[in-house]
Amino acid sequence: MRMRTQLLIVTAVSILPVVLAAGIAIHQIREGEKQTALRGLRETVRATALIVDREVQGSLSGLKVLGASQHLDTRDFKAFYEQAKVLNQPPDVWTLLLDSQGAQVLNTSLPFGAPLPAAAAQDRVTQVIATQKPLVTGVFKGPLSGDNLTTMYAPAQAAGGKTFVVAQAFSLEHWRKTALQAPLPDEWIAAVIDKSGKFISRSHQAGQRVGAQARPELVAAAAASGEGLIKLTTLEGIDSYQAFTHSPLTGWTIAIAAPVDVIEEAARDAVRIALVGMLLAITAALVAVVFFGRRFINSFENTRAFATALGEGRQLPVVKSGINEVNELNQALAATGVVLDSERESRRVAEDQTLRLLADSHIAQEEAEAQNVAKDQFLAMLGHELRNPLAAISGATTLLEMPGIDSARKQRCVAIISRQNLHLSHIVGDLLDVSRMLAGKIELVTAPLDLTDCVRNCIEAFRSTEAGGKARIAIQAQPVWIDGDAVRVEQMLNNLLGNALKFSAPDGEIQVRVEERSGRAMVSVEDQGNGMTPELMARVFDPFVQGPAPSDRLQSGLGIGLALVRQLVRLHHGEIAAHSDGPGLGSTFTFWIPSIAAQQAPSPPSQQAAPPHRKIVYVEDNDDAREVMSQMLADFGFEVIEAADGKTALVVVEQTQPDAVLMDIGLPDMNGYEVARRLKGNPAVRSIPLIALTGYGQLQDKDVATRAGFAAHLAKPVDLDDVLRTIEQVLALDAEQAPTVHG
Repeated sequence: MRMRTQLLIVTAVSILPVVLAAGIAIHQIREGEKQTALRGLRETVRATALIVDREVQGSLSGLKVLGASQHLDTRDFKAFYEQAKVLNQPPDVWTLLLDSQGAQVLNTSLPFGAPLPAAAAQDRVTQVIATQKPLVTGVFKGPLSGDNLTTMYAPAQAAGGKTFVVAQAFSLEHWRKTALQAPLPDEWIAAVIDKSGKFISRSHQAGQRVGAQARPELVAAAAASGEGLIKLTTLEGIDSYQAFTHSPLTGWTIAIAAPVDVIEEAARDAVRIALVGMLLAITAALVAVVFFGRRFINSFENTRAFATALGEGRQLPVVKSGINEVNELNQALAATGVVLDSERESRRVAEDQTLRLLADSHIAQEEAEAQNVAKDQFLAMLGHELRNPLAAISGATTLLEMPGIDSARKQRCVAIISRQNLHLSHIVGDLLDVSRMLAGKIELVTAPLDLTDCVRNCIEAFRSTEAGGKARIAIQAQPVWIDGDAVRVEQMLNNLLGNALKFSAPDGEIQVRVEERSGRAMVSVEDQGNGMTPELMARVFDPFVQGPAPSDRLQSGLGIGLALVRQLVRLHHGEIAAHSDGPGLGSTFTFWIPSIAAQQAPSPPSQQAAPPHRKIVYVEDNDDAREVMSQMLADFGFEVIEAADGKTALVVVEQTQPDAVLMDIGLPDMNGYEVARRLKGNPAVRSIPLIALTGYGQLQDKDVATRAGFAAHLAKPVDLDDVLRTIEQVLALDAEQAPTVHG
């Protein structure tokens, strides 16, 4: 066998694995690119469905609120018409009120009092009243306009819940503006289809297709599965991949079609690039074989000629090729090695990617485990923090129940209960604050403040406590004014001072500095306590994260104080930082807030006369809580009339005509919101101010209370001073708003 043939065979054997590997890689690239494009199509159709659900949910929420309007109870349709117009989005969305027979009572697309069409929705109204559940229709012709519409019906809870149905009508143009607002490639077609298979909205040829039937294959596939992907020809005759999903609120189908050519275009490009690369590699290998084979053959021909000449006795000069046969072989192998190196590089890149994925997975697992540990630690610490004051309160209560207890011990027990109750209130307050913080619902009430005065007041308050009385707190301060919330600024300073005391020796020194620098009010709290590791400093402001307790005391606190401080500082348009040189070397926390020009101190308030005799109706289903609060209010000169449920409260308020009503929300027969709505709907007691005293303390609870008619909202547990102050503020405001009666 000639050497040229052997070289060609060796080259072919060397390249064959590369060709096979490249073919497999090309196939995987093609499928990968295609699947990536299809995943994007599915995600896009889900996102579009979320837009539809958001729009539907917003409408249903508005209808629910509208259906509870007191104007329906009073049959004040004119006022209800004005209230319903708020939900309109002219010219595409309008609101209707229908009676139990399906006849329109009012239609906000027409002037109030205008003639209305005959009953056209009796079946739908009957279904809504019977089920007391909302109903979303498909496409139908509107009885008034004759245009294609969709409608949402909801039962009206007012007027007994069986008399009226509120509804919103939507033009199909509305769904084109909302459901199809997400940007899509020009070739993609998005559509919303009702339960019967009619187009509600379509991004292409909307004028021809809206209200018409969609492809039966798509309707059948959507009926068989909640979501999916099919390959189908569109109404325009384009072969497409069509992804679809259902809206759980409406039963509508949301579908997006992407042409097959567009989906597979990226895959074809990747295949072309891979094929060109493989062909270039094969061509380069063949060129190398020809070049080096010629050099091998020439070298052997020269050797044969030289040997023949020697055999004939002729002396021929030795022709040197410049490289020996081994070098020539090595060069050929090196040329082949270039191709092999390319394969090895591909494997190395794949292995690196696998290692990175494993590392990312490991990091994610560690973070999840750390979060789980933090959660367990937080729950354990919360139990510990709640158990201690409860144990102290239980012990003090037991002592109070013992016969023959002297006055001094009784006062001491009362002081313990009061102090531990205050501690429990602080814990609950911190938990509510961290909930508001995570939800982004903390609001500030700002006013000009001298930050130095705030710091001095907090330090004096700490010095009066058991823990703060032993510590040495030094302050270096100059007057610096800010626009801040006094309560939240005090909370920030208390948390920072409490943190410094917690991680310092009982007789340790704490340095507090207040200064103005470059238009910023700077406050730093420096202690000589435990200090922090770099890892702890990086996470010290995260919720539920706290350092180890000093060796001479137990772990305490919930790990949310510093997280609250950071959120409150940022709400004041500032920043906070922590620094420590290491464990055992103390810590420094510094925050800054934009400063303002110095303000004139406010004049002291004038002395006011003692409040007159007041009559209060107190509504509370817990007997012990009702007895204690009634007694405390009576001790301060109030005449208290008690009620244990909502029905009793309605009767007592109308009979006694009190100055104010203090009411719990969680009552056994009806909630406090319903009692408030009924009182505000009764002309005889409508003007009596209502105060909510309840365990529901979230921001949304206060909003619900305000909408129900409450003038103020207090969250349990509450200090008696806060109750008294709120009553006087509400009564004073009520007196200012009362009309003057001339005799």
